[in-house]
Amino acid sequence: MRFLSLLVAAALAAGLAAALWVGCDRPVPVADSWSGPVQSVSFAPFRRGQSPLTKVYPTPAQIGEDLKSLVGLARGVRTYTSEEGMEVVPELAAKLGLKVTFGAWLTNETEAKGRLRNHQEIAALIKAANAHPKEIERVIVGNEVLLRRDLTPDQLIAYIRQVKAAVKQPVSYADVWAFYLKYPQVAKEVDFITIHILPFWEDEPVSIDHVDDYIVKIVDKMRAAFPGKPILIGEAGWPSLGRDRGPAVVDVVNEARFVRKMANVAAKYHFDYNIVEAFDQPWKSALENTVGAAWGILDIDRRPKFAMSGPVEQVRDWKSRAALALLLGLAATLAWGRKIQGFPARLAFALMAQILAWATVTTAFHAEAVSFRWWQDLWAPLRAALGLGASWIALRRAQAFLQDGHQAVSGGAPPPAAFGRRVGRGGVLGNAESLMIVSGLYGVVWSLLLLVDGRYRDIPDIDFSAPCLATLLLLLIRAVQARRQGGGLGAALAFDGLFSPIPVPTRRRAALLRLLAWGLVLGALMSVGSEGLALAMGEDFAKNHPALGARIPLVLRGMIDNREMVLWAVMQLVMAVPFLARRQEG
Repeated sequence: MRFLSLLVAAALAAGLAAALWVGCDRPVPVADSWSGPVQSVSFAPFRRGQSPLTKVYPTPAQIGEDLKSLVGLARGVRTYTSEEGMEVVPELAAKLGLKVTFGAWLTNETEAKGRLRNHQEIAALIKAANAHPKEIERVIVGNEVLLRRDLTPDQLIAYIRQVKAAVKQPVSYADVWAFYLKYPQVAKEVDFITIHILPFWEDEPVSIDHVDDYIVKIVDKMRAAFPGKPILIGEAGWPSLGRDRGPAVVDVVNEARFVRKMANVAAKYHFDYNIVEAFDQPWKSALENTVGAAWGILDIDRRPKFAMSGPVEQVRDWKSRAALALLLGLAATLAWGRKIQGFPARLAFALMAQILAWATVTTAFHAEAVSFRWWQDLWAPLRAALGLGASWIALRRAQAFLQDGHQAVSGGAPPPAAFGRRVGRGGVLGNAESLMIVSGLYGVVWSLLLLVDGRYRDIPDIDFSAPCLATLLLLLIRAVQARRQGGGLGAALAFDGLFSPIPVPTRRRAALLRLLAWGLVLGALMSVGSEGLALAMGEDFAKNHPALGARIPLVLRGMIDNREMVLWAVMQLVMAVPFLARRQEG
């Protein structure tokens, strides 16, 4: 009879979890749609293990395969270098009916090798343009060299003039739109203006709901500044993986919405545009972390992330994730729930097992998805182990609390013998204290990193979902038990007894726990503050809002616009509760 009760509890929890998996991961309706290919995509055919940083380049055969994969998705491609194997692109693209915008990569010339590289790029660009006058539709001399401060405007203009004198195609230079306004002399030299409009990267990030209006506003501004000059939006896109920026939320659905919006806006207002980019670029994680590697309309395995019409699936492999999580939750319930007395307690344990199984599986899959470099491949199992360890320890603690509630909560600290018998002082369970302290320290350090260098750094909500949920669920169990049994709430929620098998802390250990507690609280404040700081330090933000009185409300709103960062701050506060509770009780 007891086992039947446990089976019913496990089945109910699994059924509810399955319904939530289906509800949360069903395809998302997207109103915007587009029939047909986009005008052009940025073409950098690097695969796993290939990178311009390591000088390992795609082969001609791989380039040909990648161009074929774009037929029907785009009418043309834009390249960024005239070397590194890209010499074969014009001929191969022409055979497939793809138009080519051919580019030369220019770099810093403070060293002789930089000047040599630039001369070689320009020579290769001129050679390719003259060899393929029909295949190459237009050429671009340099990409964001003014933004990177690699060249002065005069140095750049000299290269533009050199190319214009040697080729028949229209010539341009590509940069963020604001830099053409900053250096209008460059606009006078080019045949057409190539601007990058990336609402996600703006000093004031733009929500996906407003990107179409934003694009129109910027193009109108450029047309007014440079009347009569043709304009190419050389880069427009949205990332599918990585950290959010302000109200700009990163996911596959929003990437699909952006690309569809861009195609529709361009058709309505007669814009010439290029989507960045064709394929995800793992090598860019070395420069821009996860968010820099995930702008492709196709993933690194050359699979389309979304269609141009209809609902969009947020997580392609959610069914396998769900199956694994449900099995783990069932296994944990049946293995550790047998000694728990009473159906309500068993159901609570089964629900907790499913929640933590979700967090553990999600953490593991996410760690693998963002492992773009060798050290990340090594770090991924450790991140998954953090989630698994936190979930396991929390379930065993919950088992002890639910099985022996009258020992788990009292007016003071739980008897040492009770926790020694139920949880054990040695092995993994006895190291619960160490694991939770390590998780807390990890969170504090990450918040500090977000404060000092947070532009590209991931926000670790998923990594900390298991430790945070484990803490929250244990706190709830202990709070309910304290209320029912009339024990002290502070003692019930305190770290000693909640995680540690040692009920009486030493003075040094108590000081460490207090320090960690306030570190987590400070980390929460730093995390939210980092969003406001990033906004306030933006050059364009200060220019657009010169009055201090106008800036302050925007900065304050910017601190809470990023829901992902706010969630991270809340998670740190939850994890701080056990470290603070004993002190507050005393």
